[in-house]
This record gives sequence, structure tokens and C-alpha cells, in this order.
Amino acid sequence: MNVVILPGSGCTPTRECNYYAWLERELKRRNVCDDVRMSDMPDPHLCRRNVWIPFVENELKLDGASIVVGHSSGAVCALRLAERNRLRGVVLVAGYDDDLGDANEHASGYFGPDPFDYDKIRENCDGRIDCVIGMRDYLVEPRVQIALAEKLRARETRCENRSHFFTPPAEEIIEAIERMIDSVSE
Repeated sequence: MNVVILPGSGCTPTRECNYYAWLERELKRRNVCDDVRMSDMPDPHLCRRNVWIPFVENELKLDGASIVVGHSSGAVCALRLAERNRLRGVVLVAGYDDDLGDANEHASGYFGPDPFDYDKIRENCDGRIDCVIGMRDYLVEPRVQIALAEKLRARETRCENRSHFFTPPAEEIIEAIERMIDSVSE
């Protein structure tokens, strides 16, 4: 099993941003997962689909044992990856499925011309999808995150006192990963 961490836009160097290094360190320290894959992403500001998808598949070696943790723009990438690949599961942190009226999001190429295939995403993850939602998020409104969870028929982890998950700790994300591991081993 491995965990692949996909950052949000503008997060460079990746390990110096948000909760990413903390999550990597804690997954290893707690013996949840020793194989944590994370990298500085190419095109870190636009996060273009035609750059990120092949990079994650080929350089981070995404496979059927991967739990993908995608944050913000990384969550959108995780959705597209799950359409194309069998995965152990997906944790969407501050996830969304439209460009939010943002020019950079629109330019990323994730939002068309092909619509998201929610059924294929569920199928490729065997339904193991958790949307971790900051109920005080001012960048991706909670209603957008909740609507995505409903479309995916995903588990919702609503975090009443969290915003856009800029700072550690992020226990909610570790708990979501642990649930996915436990659901496979049962």
C-alpha cells in the first residue's frame, strides 16, 4: 500500500506548504504507511491536467494499491486519476468539480470538455472515497464540497472548525486513510 499526496495550486516546494510534510511524517511515524509519495509538481501554479496526470501516473507510480490524498486543485486531479486508474481509495480535501469561476482553474483543463464520470470514479475506488470538508472554508465553499460528496456518494468528514486545511495537524485526513486501510483488510 502507498499514499500519494497531491498538493493544491501554488504549493511549491510541496513539503514546505500546508499540512503535507506533517502528513507524510505522521503516516510513517504511526506505522500507518511507510510508502508515502509526494513531489514538487511540474506546473505548480496552473496545475494543468495534461501535465499533472501523466506526471502522477509515471513519476509517482500510481497503482491499484494507492490511496490518493488530493488537496484543493490536487483533489480535482485525484478525481481525474480515479476515472482512469484502479485505486485503493481517494481522500478529497477541500474538493470541487467545477472551475469556481476562476480563470486559472478554467485553464487547468480539468473541467471540460468531458464531464466527470462519478460512477467510474466510485467503481475504480470500490466506493472508498472520503471528502474531508472544512466547514469554514472561504476558498471552496462547504456547499460545493458537500455537493461533490453527494455526487460521488462518498463518506463526508465535516470539520466544523477547519478552513482550507492550510495548517497541521490534520488528524481527519489520517483517520480517513486508516478507514480505507481497515475497509480493505476486513
